[in-house]
Amino acid sequence: MKRTQKILLKVPSTIKQGDGDSALNFSSYEITRSPIKNKENKFSTADQKKVEAIFDMLTTNPKQAIEQLLVLREKYPHAPMLRNFLSNAYGRMGNSKAVLELVIENYVKNPDYLFAKINYAQQCLDNCWFEKIPEIFYHKFDLKLLYPNRNTFHVTEFAGFAGVMCGYYSSIGKQDTAQLLFDALKQVTPESPMVGYAKSFLYPSLIKKLQRWIYNKRQKQINKLEF
Repeated sequence: MKRTQKILLKVPSTIKQGDGDSALNFSSYEITRSPIKNKENKFSTADQKKVEAIFDMLTTNPKQAIEQLLVLREKYPHAPMLRNFLSNAYGRMGNSKAVLELVIENYVKNPDYLFAKINYAQQCLDNCWFEKIPEIFYHKFDLKLLYPNRNTFHVTEFAGFAGVMCGYYSSIGKQDTAQLLFDALKQVTPESPMVGYAKSFLYPSLIKKLQRWIYNKRQKQINKLEF
């Protein structure tokens, strides 16, 4: 993929639970592989280079990445990116307890930070807390609607968001919408781990099918009680 790519997606802007159809919204924005600076993560020039090097280190040497991230977090305690990187590294080390603690902490402290939302949404999907997803994203199911002042998103932001949205739509029975997002995800960044994550929901195992069936049955019972 080029460093910057403009994409046009047809994605749902709202969800109507029940028999109603979701409205569709054409969303256009740019996807880039170049680093994006934002107000939540402000580093010195030297430390910015360290952060970029650590990003590459997450897959090759997560243990060393953790050591360097812990040092940087002491210097930048409010930078949500560092918690995001730490949860990624601990995940690759198999420390699920540390991952969960960091994910929840980051979401509580930085609810508007996209990766804090994405990581918390993954935890909710993995635990079948599907009803929490709309709340996490303020009922805005498109990046441009969620961040109207932004026209460019990093490829990892797009992949994370598309992956969890695909998982969510698959889980609530919106297969056509999930497929649209999955196709876009494969087209833009086929190498992303989120492709496999999304696929596990779009083409679920027997266990996931059972979890989905239990969830849908529970939702029907709740809807009956509300009436």
